[in-house]
Amino acid sequence: MVETASGMFEIVKDENNCFVISDFDKKYVELFGKYEYLVGDYSQNILRIKGFNKENAKSIPDYVNEYCSIDCQYYVLRNPNFNRNLVIAEE
Repeated sequence: MVETASGMFEIVKDENNCFVISDFDKKYVELFGKYEYLVGDYSQNILRIKGFNKENAKSIPDYVNEYCSIDCQYYVLRNPNFNRNLVIAEE
């Protein structure tokens, strides 16, 4: 488990030891709280984050192979406190 500004997350996979808390904290938005799994990948030294739920988590390897740069650094986090029903209010 790792503690971030957005809460506790379990590191499921950390390819090439690339998880950087400060990068994650800068990129994380409240909307990601509705996903059980988050994939962070670095493409051209820029962190991208994508959310997955339990039902589509099996497609994470396909996502990495098809949408991430070849041999990119990436990690998979599990959010034990995710809220699938999270609704973001519009301002």
